[in-house]
Amino acid sequence: MEKLKRNRVQTSQRIINALEEVIAEKGIHGIGINRISEKAGVSKVLIYRYFGGLDGLLIHYIKMGRLFPLVSPVTLEQLRPVHENDLSKVWFKQLVHTYRFFRQVPAAFQILKATVTEDSAVADEASKAFDEELTRLVEQLAYVKGADFQAVSAIMTGAMSYLTLLAKNNRTVVGINLSTEEGWQRIEDAVRIIYTGLNHMAVQSENVSLEVHQPGVSSTYW
Repeated sequence: MEKLKRNRVQTSQRIINALEEVIAEKGIHGIGINRISEKAGVSKVLIYRYFGGLDGLLIHYIKMGRLFPLVSPVTLEQLRPVHENDLSKVWFKQLVHTYRFFRQVPAAFQILKATVTEDSAVADEASKAFDEELTRLVEQLAYVKGADFQAVSAIMTGAMSYLTLLAKNNRTVVGINLSTEEGWQRIEDAVRIIYTGLNHMAVQSENVSLEVHQPGVSSTYW
């Protein structure tokens, strides 16, 4: 029984790895059960048995933490800001690290591209799963009440998604060359400034409450 379970885990991982390779090579529009099964060296029947088909496989891939980190309750508590002005650090790191990943990992970029530009049943499923994971991550790391952090995050992630797509086409925006590290450093510096300003506004607002570490509770993150 244990051997069967181990074999299933190993086979599932091969299928996931094959999916990721196909996405990186062909994009969302190029994935298919036959292509994935051939690359993984398994019967396509197993893909249906393990994941319920292509949509299930794609959703499982997005939700397993390959695009967004799976944050445990212990890690969340370590991330919780100690001081009121530490919120901007959490928001900045969350956004910048996520979009560095999308720029650097071909499969991740292809999924981001599909959610923004492609119109197909597969892209719709990818977009839905993508948004659910992004929403989960934002809600976990907001640490504020009384402010519409979802709308703010929608604006920031929308802007970063657009800039990331332009970067792959060697485009410039307001004279900033997005194909260079220097250009992206300017973008990231601007993100830091925006979140620092929002942090200050939240601290000063009578309608917004912040969730920080209580006195005497240590944090290993800062």
